Amino acid sequence: MSLAEKVAFVTGAGSPTGIGYATARLLAQQGARVAITSTTSRIEDRAKELAAAGATVFAQAADLTSRKQTQSLVDEVLRRYRRIDILVNNAGMIQMGGSNTSVSFDQLSEEQWDYGIAINLKTMFNATKAVLPGMLAAAYGRIVNVSSVTGPVVSNPRETVYSAAKAGMVGFTRTLALEVSRKGITVNAVAPGWIETASSTDEEIVAGKNTPIGRPGRPEEVAAAIVFLCSDEASYITGQMIVVDGGNTIQEYKGPGELYY
Repeated sequence: MSLAEKVAFVTGAGSPTGIGYATARLLAQQGARVAITSTTSRIEDRAKELAAAGATVFAQAADLTSRKQTQSLVDEVLRRYRRIDILVNNAGMIQMGGSNTSVSFDQLSEEQWDYGIAINLKTMFNATKAVLPGMLAAAYGRIVNVSSVTGPVVSNPRETVYSAAKAGMVGFTRTLALEVSRKGITVNAVAPGWIETASSTDEEIVAGKNTPIGRPGRPEEVAAAIVFLCSDEASYITGQMIVVDGGNTIQEYKGPGELYY
């Protein structure tokens, strides 16, 4: 599954323990040249770590809710690498320093709604809009959108915005896949479940321990699914949502395993 000479652009890769950075690292290990971005300058630290491991990497902070900043960033990636073969739309959740949108709907403000939609859906729109013309011209591309099981499959209280946005990402994935499937471009989504990162709460870790596998997932395990979808071996897979959740969404009983299994 070689990605030698491919150019990959990964958004939301600032956290050292996040899915975006794990994906960029694995793409680089498979031979891709990578461009990474996040909203803060910590993306430079991730670039230094990747470069130290032998990767060819370019990093730049940007606010991807801004169409102008997104286009400027993509233009710089194209100037350096001349093309973008792979786009991983991972930006989302909550930006560093951003607003918390995990509140009940009756308490949710319009500003919180707009913010949650923007960081998940608008960032994907802007990045894809900027990258897709080059893929169409080259008649080749791989787009992977990092959604969630929350929204498309299940949900939680106080997650109205997040659920709506992540479900929207899957709808976007399917429609765009139909539009570009005969132009050498595949478009897929990955839907993680309980994945342990630095931002995981104690409650989320407990939930992960009650999956059929008995533990939260690792960012590297989600990255493996993403990178497969970025490969030529996945050329006949498009418009799909791949769930990576340790089997959690297929089990009816979700309490402590020792009480049932």
